[in-house]
Amino acid sequence: MNISRRSLLLGGMSIPLLAVAGRGVAAAAARLPNPLMVIVSGVGARADTGKLGAVANAFSSAGLPIAMTIRMTGDAADIPGYNSGLAKWIRQSVELAPNAIEFGIHATEIAPADPYLQARQAGEMQAAFSHMINAFDRYKSTAVVTALTLTTNQPLQSPQDAAAMRSAGIRTVIRLAGGQDDKAGVKPSDGGYWMTNTGLVNTVASARTSATSGNATTVLTAPALLAQNITALAANIDPIIVEIPFDALAGLSNADAADYAAGVGMAVLAATSSGDARVLTPQKLYTQSRAANRRYIVVRVDDLRLDSDTDPSHIAFVRGLIEAGYPLTNAIIPAPKAGLLSADETSKTFLRSTLADLRYDIAGHGWHHTPSELLGNSLAKDVDLIRDCMSEIYRSTGTVPLTYIPPNDDFDDNTLDAVAGTGTPMFAAEKGTLRWFNGLDRRGILHVSNTVKFEAAWTGDLPYFSQEQVFDFLGDDNDAVFCIHPDTAKTPEKKQVILDSITRMAGLPGTTLVNFAQYYKAVCPPMPKVDRIRQARVDVSVKDWRKPEPHQMEEEALRADAELAWTYFDWGAKHYNGMAPATSWIESGKQTGYPFITMWDIGSHILAAVSAQRLRIIDQTQFETMIDRILAFLGEGDFRLAGAKLPNTERRLSAKGGERDGFDSADTGRLLVALKILDSYTAGAFPVFKLVQHWSFGSVLKYGEMHVVSDSVRISSGQYNSYAGYAGRGYSLWGEAVAPVFTTADPSNDMDAALATIVEVQKRGRIATEPHVTEEIELGASPHGRLIADILYAAQMKRFQETGILTCVSETAMAGPPYFTYQGYQLINDGGTFPVDTLKTSAPDKAAKLSDSLRLVNSKGAYLWLAARPGDYAQKLVAYVRERARMKGMGFSAGVSERTGKRIEVTDINTNGIILESVAYTLGGRKPLISRAEA
Repeated sequence: MNISRRSLLLGGMSIPLLAVAGRGVAAAAARLPNPLMVIVSGVGARADTGKLGAVANAFSSAGLPIAMTIRMTGDAADIPGYNSGLAKWIRQSVELAPNAIEFGIHATEIAPADPYLQARQAGEMQAAFSHMINAFDRYKSTAVVTALTLTTNQPLQSPQDAAAMRSAGIRTVIRLAGGQDDKAGVKPSDGGYWMTNTGLVNTVASARTSATSGNATTVLTAPALLAQNITALAANIDPIIVEIPFDALAGLSNADAADYAAGVGMAVLAATSSGDARVLTPQKLYTQSRAANRRYIVVRVDDLRLDSDTDPSHIAFVRGLIEAGYPLTNAIIPAPKAGLLSADETSKTFLRSTLADLRYDIAGHGWHHTPSELLGNSLAKDVDLIRDCMSEIYRSTGTVPLTYIPPNDDFDDNTLDAVAGTGTPMFAAEKGTLRWFNGLDRRGILHVSNTVKFEAAWTGDLPYFSQEQVFDFLGDDNDAVFCIHPDTAKTPEKKQVILDSITRMAGLPGTTLVNFAQYYKAVCPPMPKVDRIRQARVDVSVKDWRKPEPHQMEEEALRADAELAWTYFDWGAKHYNGMAPATSWIESGKQTGYPFITMWDIGSHILAAVSAQRLRIIDQTQFETMIDRILAFLGEGDFRLAGAKLPNTERRLSAKGGERDGFDSADTGRLLVALKILDSYTAGAFPVFKLVQHWSFGSVLKYGEMHVVSDSVRISSGQYNSYAGYAGRGYSLWGEAVAPVFTTADPSNDMDAALATIVEVQKRGRIATEPHVTEEIELGASPHGRLIADILYAAQMKRFQETGILTCVSETAMAGPPYFTYQGYQLINDGGTFPVDTLKTSAPDKAAKLSDSLRLVNSKGAYLWLAARPGDYAQKLVAYVRERARMKGMGFSAGVSERTGKRIEVTDINTNGIILESVAYTLGGRKPLISRAEA
């Protein structure tokens, strides 16, 4: 607790509050009566409005302002809608007696002490509340009504508890009696007042002034006892909260409820007449407690549009505001008719130089800024428009905008999904339906859209509102965005009224002018888990992004890479009866191979053949010959489990023994993916269906859960490793019932689900380029797979930026012991690590100690990233691998050593197969290898 501030805030100084910050109560010339608030709490959607009116009238007749909080959580039926009787009563009350009742929100419990969860809860409640309470015609002439106060029965969990709720416009959280046990032990029994670092106040109520004394009984506390307790609490300096839980009046008639309220009113009046207390609403107390930063107005200047006719005056206007000391956010149109921002040296010079001033901030404002640019589009089109906007601005200025502003305030759900996909934390538009104009939505986007403009209409003469009308829209309490279009201020009078208005806003008591970046920092505490996801999306979708453009030289280089990769399969087929071995190396001057192959390897072989045929590296006869041999090989031997036939863990390619019996669900899942792509690509020309039908997966898909069978016939689950999502799709493609691998919802447009997914992924172990990016090019990205891939790609870029070491991790063959490693990224609570895991070897301790020497820039991973994330970093990876990992006549080395910068002297079926797949995907227009109908 900040004792000196509490003393000043609540001790009732006779001089302006906070004027002597740092001095205690003893220094005060005189002490005002304690602040006292009367609250009717927890009004439900089905509340009897007659009884509500009777209670409210009892207090208003006594001249006592009250707060009334409405339950805005629970099922949809528990939340009052716009047309409900309760909502109509509330709107009528606001209209007839705007100062009699401060309406707020009630939540019996609030979210756990996680800033994101609490901001989300507050945002959802604020969205429902604002939609319910604001008459759509009314807000066109006056300020909107928002919930500034929240009541809850949840005990205070820490002095910073609920700080994030300030992002939804909540200023005060009042902790009522009658909640859970105070396990944290922070809450005092007789009241308290804490201000968080976002400026939100936690106020604690005493059970002694609750109409139910903080218990669940139906016996109401007598007004006379309340009067005594008010007098007793007035000896302290904390606010006194007299609470009537509305549900406690359920057993009373309207008349009896009014009589009880009148009795409480008399008890309150007794305290005020004796000088023990002064009655006010929570927001009035907040106003008195905050000399500054009570509310923020974001100054937003729209439409820097690369226009030689309008930009000079626009730039001069912006510079004038900055030089006068005002902060602002400039909304940039990066690709209007005039061209691209990156080609406009005048605009770039202005933006880069001005961004050095912290008062200046920029936002994305569409792509071309054409009418309805973002309405009615597919999600893919909106992604292109918004990603291109933010990336163009970043590449031109070196700054990623924190805010996106849709042109003409037109947007829909696809717009918001696309904004979330770029990791943009804020969105600003006009109020719209009032559902989401202030608060954090499920996508993790903070809406800051209580926007006020001078333009009364967008007709030819561009009429302006008067200054007084604009200030009516702003009101006294709400955060707001003041939007300026310099191009509409075409007369000296219009320009002057804007400048005068900014000066007036800056002088309003408690009002602080900010830009969007400053606003976000002020109202949102750090959210590390959310920031990790956002930052990954920014790094991948904005900073690294380059729109793929066909270049003949690059296409020729990729085709040459594919032809080199195919030499591995050509050599293998000649030496291993039409098949290709798992790995190959030079021994005694001669290429040799490891004469075994897994089902994963065979999947790579099949897709290599499909890709080579698509790229016209092999002709139809060669393709058919190879596929016939692969399918025959698969049909020549099975693993038997309880009489059922299954693909074996490993098969030999020579007469020698030593293969591993058993069943691997992940490897077989990949094989099934490859077989389905083959069957789709060839329109069923090969007996693929017959082959798959002769296997029986029932015994290894118990209850839909994938299992692994070791050579000793031990069965274990394969459902919970990092490969399961991809493998499960393989079984599903053939009609097998597989339980959902992830328990979380689609994380693409749901930050709640994204956070839960990260927790789940962390438990599953390290992640790598395969299979998450492999899945994208073969089947199309799954929502969970795409998120994992973005997190991994961003982590690899971050490591490169911090260390200068190109980083690309995946499972890989090695040139010597331990012969195979799993190189990936392990998520941890506060970041991640890059472990090197090995199979069991004769010297596991030695392998662990040498993990740094085993790290590779993975060759196939580089091509996968270029296919799926064709940005700057992927191009660096491929250029590096192309230069250092080529093995003439053999394909590509599995990777390049991080330590030495030299290739390791082993190549393998998966490296070369994946490179072929990646090139076929890239040169084929970046469409999944499987047809959309099959995926």
